[in-house]
Amino acid sequence: MSKMSKIVEYALEKRHPEYLRSADAAREHMQKRSSEEDEEFKIPKRIYKSKVESKDMFSCQTLIFKGSKDCSQIVIYLHGGAYVNEIMIPHISFCDRLAKKVSGTVFAPLYPLAPNHTYDETYDILEKLYRHLLELDKPITIMGDSSGGGLSAAFAQYLAANDLPQPENLILISPWVDVSMSGKYDDVEKDPMSGVEGLREMGRAWAGNLDLKDYKVSPIFGDVSNFPKTTIFVGTHEQIYHDVTNFYNKLKDNDINVELNVGEGMNHVYPVYPLVPESKEAFNHIVERIMK
Repeated sequence: MSKMSKIVEYALEKRHPEYLRSADAAREHMQKRSSEEDEEFKIPKRIYKSKVESKDMFSCQTLIFKGSKDCSQIVIYLHGGAYVNEIMIPHISFCDRLAKKVSGTVFAPLYPLAPNHTYDETYDILEKLYRHLLELDKPITIMGDSSGGGLSAAFAQYLAANDLPQPENLILISPWVDVSMSGKYDDVEKDPMSGVEGLREMGRAWAGNLDLKDYKVSPIFGDVSNFPKTTIFVGTHEQIYHDVTNFYNKLKDNDINVELNVGEGMNHVYPVYPLVPESKEAFNHIVERIMK
C-alpha cells in the first residue's frame, strides 16, 4: 500500500457518505437526488486527451470519448454510484484516458437512476446501444465500477439469456454483485466507504419489484457459464471483498477465462483514482487486457 493510497484512504474516511450508514439516511439521500434527476449532465470544463461529446442515444444522454479518428476498440463504460449517484469526474477522467490509450471510443451512458427509475429501463437502453455498436464490427469491451461493475456482469448474463453475442472483454472494477447485501462483511479490515444498510436500501430502490437476488440486479446468483474473457479488480479494504472473490470463484468453477487482481490494502474502485500508483498499474493492465 503506497503512501499516496494511504492519503486517499484518509480522505475517503473524512468524506464518508453519511447516506450509507442507515436505510433512513439512504432514503433521505435518494429523495434529494430524485429532484436532480431530470437535469442534463454538463461535461466539466477541463483539458481532455480525447475528443469528448454528449449525445442522446436511445433516449439516454451518453458521453462519448473518441481517442482516435480510426477507432480500433469500443468500450461501454457503466459508472458506479450505488445506482443512485450520477457520473463523477474520476469516471470521466478514466474514460478519457482509456479512449486515448486504446485508440478507441468509449461510450458512457448516463443511465436512469433510482429512486425515480429501476433496472428495467436501463436494460432496454443498454440492449439497443449494444446492438447498435455490434454493427460497427469492432471489438467491444463492457466494463464498469462498483454498481456499474455489477450492472456490467448482470448485462453479460442478460446477453446470454437473450442469445446475443458476448463482448470480447468484460472488465469489472470492485463490482457490486449482490445488492441484497447477504454476504459476509464484518471481517474486512477497513473500508472508509462501508454501509450495509444504506447500500441494501439503494439496491432495493434499483430493483423495484424484482427479487433482490435476481441476476439482473445481483449477478452473483445468476448463470455465468457463457461469460467472455473477464478481468476483475478488488481491494482488500473493501466491504464487498468476499462477494467479489466469491463471484470470481464462481466463474472459475464454470471454466471461464477470468483473472482476479487483488489490491492489497486498497479501497473501493481504486483503479479509477489516477493519483494512486496502484491505480496507474491497474489502468495499464486494463489497457493490456483490452488490446490483447
